[in-house]
Amino acid sequence: MTNDDLIALNEEIDGMARAGLPLDRGLAALAKEMGRGRLQQVTSQLAADLEAGHPLPKAIERQGKRMPPFYAALLEAGIRTGRVSEVLATLTVYARSVANVRTTIFDALWYPCVVLLFALVLFGAVVAFLVPQYDEIFRGFGMQLPAVTEALLNVGREPFRFLVLPVLVVIVLILGTRFVLSRSEAGRRRWAGWIYAIPIVGTLLRAARLAAFTDLLALVIDYELPLPRAFELAGAASSDPIMAGAAREVVRDLDQGLPLAEVLRRREIVPELIAWMTAVGEQRGTLGKTLHHVAEMYRRTVEMRAALLRNVLPPFLLVLIAGVFAGFFVFVMVMPMAKLLEALSR
Repeated sequence: MTNDDLIALNEEIDGMARAGLPLDRGLAALAKEMGRGRLQQVTSQLAADLEAGHPLPKAIERQGKRMPPFYAALLEAGIRTGRVSEVLATLTVYARSVANVRTTIFDALWYPCVVLLFALVLFGAVVAFLVPQYDEIFRGFGMQLPAVTEALLNVGREPFRFLVLPVLVVIVLILGTRFVLSRSEAGRRRWAGWIYAIPIVGTLLRAARLAAFTDLLALVIDYELPLPRAFELAGAASSDPIMAGAAREVVRDLDQGLPLAEVLRRREIVPELIAWMTAVGEQRGTLGKTLHHVAEMYRRTVEMRAALLRNVLPPFLLVLIAGVFAGFFVFVMVMPMAKLLEALSR
């Protein structure tokens, strides 16, 4: 299920719980009104499990990978403490915060990607339609051309071989590498490390995933789940393979009785400042509040990086593209043409 599906389903369950309506009948009626899709299937299955006598946490757990495991754990904690409505409302807020961060990232990357795509299309059009015309002129006069101009004319003669084919090879190599690495946990961690090494964009994605992980960790701690169990759930829900693997190691260390701050420093999950803040929060009994603050810090990092991408990168790309095209025409086309006109005027 997508994040939007989870938000919609959570709001429906929350509304029925607050109104005191039977969830099995309410979800069954809701499923009949939905069109086909994963959300309809999950809703229908939840209704069937509830009608069969399964409690809501167990019914959610029976959905398997279609719903995150922390949903069932938090609802079970809410039922135990009599705070089901509060848990559902908190889950909705968390899901919306994750969705907002993803929207921020998409908006930040959209404009630069459009600029780059436009530049590639424009360059391809120049090579395909304009360069061949210059090629005919230069060949007709038998001119001795600079190496750069000759190379570009060769590209214009065989654009598929020299332009399209290399791009396709690079795309296939990237997708193939991604597919091979995704088949193992070590490969997924390596791919994530490469992505995070990309300037600005890598930091943006890393901060977004850390914000989601830390916020979820704080959320499950708020509802009094044991710390090892909290890391287990947050790690399982994390889309960051590096963080997910580190969370499993943290669980093992915590089970051995090590303090959280020492574990975080040993595993190098977070920067030293965050480890220190976590240690202070654990000592004062305000770990959940501290982690929420840490998540907010990461979200601010996402917003700052996104603003940098939106406001700085597109103008930089436009200037760079304009400079490349100006140099392209001056050194590759205009100068040989000027020499040709000079020779004809003699």
